[in-house]
Amino acid sequence: MESLVNLFVNLFLLYLLLGLLFAFAFAWKGAGAIDAKAAQASWFFKLLILPGAMALWPFLLSKWIGKKRDA
Repeated sequence: MESLVNLFVNLFLLYLLLGLLFAFAFAWKGAGAIDAKAAQASWFFKLLILPGAMALWPFLLSKWIGKKRDA
């Protein structure tokens, strides 16, 4: 049982690490690709969306890739 909990915790930490890496890229480049007004947003807005982008990175990544394909 302990190894199952360790596996779950490690997978969760990996999810958060990938989310953190994605969030910085998304805040500075991807948000502007999805929403034109976000492209002109201040650095404060970009810092503000980091936690949400970190948590929702799989969904935002699929939207970002979808916008690249449409362009």
